[in-house]
Amino acid sequence: MPLLVMANMQQKLEKVVQLKLFAFMAKLQADDALPGLHIEPMVNAADARARTGRVDQGLRAVLYKIEVPSGPTTYVCAGVYEHDEAIKIAKSQVLRVNPVNGVTELIAAPTPAAPATQAAQWVHEPPTSQKPFLDQFGYEAEDLTSSLGFDLETAERLLAFAAEDELLAFAESLPNQWQQNAALGLAVGDSIEGIKTSLGLGGTESDTAVPPTKERPAEVAPSGSPEETEASELLESLKRPASQMQFTFVDDDEELRRVIEGGDFGAWRVFLHPEQRAYATRTYKGPFRLTGGAGTGKTVVLLHRARELTVDSDARTVLTTFTRTLASMLDRDLRRLDPQLPRAAQLGEPGVLTAGIDQLAHAVRDAAESSGWERASIDAIGWDAERSASLVSNATGWDEAVFDAKPDLPSELRSPAFMESEYLQVVLPNGVTSRADYFAARRPGRGVALDRAKRAQVWSVVEQFRRNARAHRRLSWAELSSVAAAYLDAHPAERPADHVLVDEAQDLTPSHWTMLRALVREHSNDLFVAEDSHQRIYGQRVVLSRLGIKIVGRSRRLTLNYRTTQQNLRYALGVLEGGEFTDSEGSPQDEQGYRSARLGPEVRVRGHQTPSAQYDALAQQLEDWRAASGDVDSIAVLVRTKGATETVVQQLATRDVPATEKSARDKVRVMTMHGAKGLEFSRVVLFDVSEGVVPNKLALQHAAPEERADAELRERSLLYVAASRARDELIVSWQGAPSSLLAR
Repeated sequence: MPLLVMANMQQKLEKVVQLKLFAFMAKLQADDALPGLHIEPMVNAADARARTGRVDQGLRAVLYKIEVPSGPTTYVCAGVYEHDEAIKIAKSQVLRVNPVNGVTELIAAPTPAAPATQAAQWVHEPPTSQKPFLDQFGYEAEDLTSSLGFDLETAERLLAFAAEDELLAFAESLPNQWQQNAALGLAVGDSIEGIKTSLGLGGTESDTAVPPTKERPAEVAPSGSPEETEASELLESLKRPASQMQFTFVDDDEELRRVIEGGDFGAWRVFLHPEQRAYATRTYKGPFRLTGGAGTGKTVVLLHRARELTVDSDARTVLTTFTRTLASMLDRDLRRLDPQLPRAAQLGEPGVLTAGIDQLAHAVRDAAESSGWERASIDAIGWDAERSASLVSNATGWDEAVFDAKPDLPSELRSPAFMESEYLQVVLPNGVTSRADYFAARRPGRGVALDRAKRAQVWSVVEQFRRNARAHRRLSWAELSSVAAAYLDAHPAERPADHVLVDEAQDLTPSHWTMLRALVREHSNDLFVAEDSHQRIYGQRVVLSRLGIKIVGRSRRLTLNYRTTQQNLRYALGVLEGGEFTDSEGSPQDEQGYRSARLGPEVRVRGHQTPSAQYDALAQQLEDWRAASGDVDSIAVLVRTKGATETVVQQLATRDVPATEKSARDKVRVMTMHGAKGLEFSRVVLFDVSEGVVPNKLALQHAAPEERADAELRERSLLYVAASRARDELIVSWQGAPSSLLAR
């Protein structure tokens, strides 16, 4: 029974072609001798392994047949094309192992004049009147050839381009994924060793072969003849991480169908970057943090890691994120990744449990023994909150508490927003239940000093808040997490998880973190955290080491964006300029080094004199996109507030443009910037990014005075999140005057 390897040729196949290709490959995997497959060798082909196979009367699959005496035949499928084009490609391309870096690649047939020409023909000669762009980084041709594995012609072209955009366009045209990624690393000035390490080319920890699966041989011993040795080396090369960016072994029909039909997410989950694969599979001696900008693949790494930790084991793996909606998307994508992966129905069971962070706290309460839960609540919040207590938002009750307590404090400290923040940032994470505890508690990062007199007045409001909550039998969501943490710490034998993986970690509260730490005992691979401080749109800054989560020395950053174009990424990063961002260890974070794997049109920023003119322009743009592609489902209009979504839908309806606030076929999606978190669309309009609208006035007014600057930073992050939702085209619209946050 042959083995199948699918090459990611980035083809967009119509559904009917997908079905035909699946049927052909399934038959090939079952029996490659079937006469209807017409597996035919090429006459005068550059690669003797080249074949074509009949997908239908007009379509042929381009294949490479690898035969070794000690194992099954392997077929590499390099795409499906019209008959004549397939014959031409099969005759002119060579599947080989790069002699420098050992990566499997498809190259144009070598010629005597250019022994290893790999680059696609470039229609414009690189300009010579300007200083080459890469000169600033000090690269030499030998670095690109002898160290990375580029052929000399490609290396010289890369080194000759004067403009970054021309260099990036050339990189995008290169035929192999390792070449594209290496060229992107060069474009941002990565060191040669850094590029090799990220691609798994330097014999580092990431240079790990893909594990054998089912009939895939664990190792193929070289045979005597040169042809057999070459075939064995090619099979081994296909298992290297850098090869796996472009080639993946297919083990069964279900996986074959997912590879062919997978779409954008399918490409990410199958063809991983070696750096992503390393983070998904390594063993860590404690908590590990993976950072990276929007679209760099943090979530994909989490999904693969969940599978890695759980498959073929009885591990209890928890995969969680900030909201229930985001958790449901994680659950959907995990099922796409591996439908057979063991799933847990509830917390504490073997398999992967996917849940929102507050759902986890609720699950701990549901499973807790009543008296133990009541004791834990006394330890955490000072009163015995029974499991029947109703759950309310973290803001509920602070207006009432301030009014009842009438603290003798300056007006800025009497605000409910300040009191709520003090409770979330200081009182709950420190387990403060008495005045003496509060006087002794440290308050780093709070931005305002409190002497003993002021602390006494603040504590009087906290006591009133808790008295009122007890009287009404209500518990905030943050309190629920704190009580859950106290319960688990008091019952260490009942910790319900072996591994905890956290997505969108930048938005979690201190109480969330204390609960997550309590869910799993301290051991190897206990906590894996994915975050992007630039996308913190909800919570305040958190320093994990203050909450018992020690990550120092176990943190890495992803920089290659797979979602959006370089033009869109550049614009989104421009929104961040002027903000001061820190990560969950309190270290400064910048946007340097981020790059995209794709190019596209420039971002268009449009100003309008009146609201009516802005709506007219929006309607016309949506109609233009609809006429050009017909793919309405991939278009989104993002606005700052919920009220604005309703207005935009109504205004578009009066202009005969079908739109909806919910997902619906053949209608443009209108949603808030917050609601778009975790989603992506082909075309996006950021609508009414005007002065007085973004930043949102109410969001700034409701923030405590000492947190006003941080509230403004969250508004900047929100605009960055919204801009980074666009895969292909991004338009930014304003009327009257533009927002001060818009990239210049």
